[in-house]
Amino acid sequence: MQPERLPLGKVFNVPFLSLDGTSVEMASLIFLFLVVIAISGIQRRRQLVRRFVQGGSFLVFYYVVYSCLGVFGMIRNGLYGVTLLGTAYSESFYWLALPVAVISVTLLHGPVFCGWICPTGTMQDLAGWLRKRFPRRQRPLTRRWLIGLTVFVAGFLVLMIWLGRRRQLLIEDSSVHFAAMLILLCYLVLAGVIDDLPSRKLRLVSLAAIFVTAVSHLVVTSPMHFAFTARDDKASAVTTLVILVSSLFVLRSWCRYLCPWGYLMGFLHRFSRLRIQQTPGRCTECGVCGTTCDVAAIKNGVVRLDQCQFCYSCVDHCPNGGLRVVDMWSQQGEKSAVPARKAEDPA
Repeated sequence: MQPERLPLGKVFNVPFLSLDGTSVEMASLIFLFLVVIAISGIQRRRQLVRRFVQGGSFLVFYYVVYSCLGVFGMIRNGLYGVTLLGTAYSESFYWLALPVAVISVTLLHGPVFCGWICPTGTMQDLAGWLRKRFPRRQRPLTRRWLIGLTVFVAGFLVLMIWLGRRRQLLIEDSSVHFAAMLILLCYLVLAGVIDDLPSRKLRLVSLAAIFVTAVSHLVVTSPMHFAFTARDDKASAVTTLVILVSSLFVLRSWCRYLCPWGYLMGFLHRFSRLRIQQTPGRCTECGVCGTTCDVAAIKNGVVRLDQCQFCYSCVDHCPNGGLRVVDMWSQQGEKSAVPARKAEDPA
């Protein structure tokens, strides 16, 4: 194993431990989820608390977690854990524990992993925070800006093609493909060539790509792999930088366009217990919720389930209490109970 880069120093010195050894790692993650669930109902300074939770989660992934080394890890490792069912239960539990925990919490409490815990999202929020400190006017790009962006994007893509001719890019530097795609997407959206919302369907393509490569036993390195492992992966380092820079121009750009796990969380959110909905009679269509949502998941006060990351920012910033968290399962249970009571009532 390579020497660890400072200040990275995992609590564990081996990538796989026995079932007893994994309890520390899983306990830390479960604790984070419990913290989020416990404080999600608190309204006072909730966004400040969320930042502290994000910071603590980042440290957990940076120093503790070994079973997930990037945004592709939970998908790839989860599929690998499924193949071990029935043969090696301890190892299967190790690889499946984190994906199952995240999916379970998503179904019960919404996609809080994306909004509160995911370290990739935290790093993008840091870049977004810097961008918001220097707000720019909402106006079309000038010709000078457009020419500069075109030259930069074209130069980066040429560099990727040149590297691909010298190395097996898909196998050795696979994450660079995602960096090139992210830069291109942000450029096209900012230039007005393509729309933001339709471009988000590419997350499904990312999910399919990770699934196909996983079952084909091909190594596809996660873009943020460099930040959370001792492996000296220059391609992942470049991609990490690209994600951070892209988030200066398009908030949470990776989450919007290419994150495969984000697509899966958005899909599961359709069936989750909690949702954010309008409060009847309270919404004045002031637009505050839309401006505070970093992933632009709200339009005219309506939250798109497949885009929402359940950060509660829209709920906390609405001046009129126009948004609230609703327990959908309880509502569905009450609706199904009403016809049953009517059937029992004698005519």
